[in-house]
Amino acid sequence: MNNQRNRLSSVNGKSESVKEKERMIWSEVGMLIGTLSLLDIIVRGLVLDCPFREWAGSLAVFFIIIVYYCIRAAASGILLPVIHSEETFKKQIRRQMGETLAVSVIITLITMYDQGIPHHFTGWLKLIALFLVCSIFIFLLRYVAVRLIYRRSRKKS
Repeated sequence: MNNQRNRLSSVNGKSESVKEKERMIWSEVGMLIGTLSLLDIIVRGLVLDCPFREWAGSLAVFFIIIVYYCIRAAASGILLPVIHSEETFKKQIRRQMGETLAVSVIITLITMYDQGIPHHFTGWLKLIALFLVCSIFIFLLRYVAVRLIYRRSRKKS
């Protein structure tokens, strides 16, 4: 990652303050791309009611940016507080489960809004499967993040 950033950078040997300014510029570029993709999703998807295929690329870009940020922030300990005890760890896991279920319900409702309410048994099974897959995938990602933070905090103390 640093090699790629160094190729794009014109300040390879400069001071730390110049490199920090460059990082800020790159983060602003990322925020601009995320904002434009979200704006595209809102305008084409909700206002103009264009087909899903027209704004799916913007949704994918926005999703990738959000997932990347969450993974990086969770790995560095920004999103979650330091967990020192087993009780705090279990409390954090319960909180993560509740948030995961809420996100999965929202994803399922958005899918149902986009495709319409299912009229057949198989359509309802697909929605239930979508809910379960989203719940399991998101919870596993969040569980791994909480577990890493817990292990890191135990090693430090």
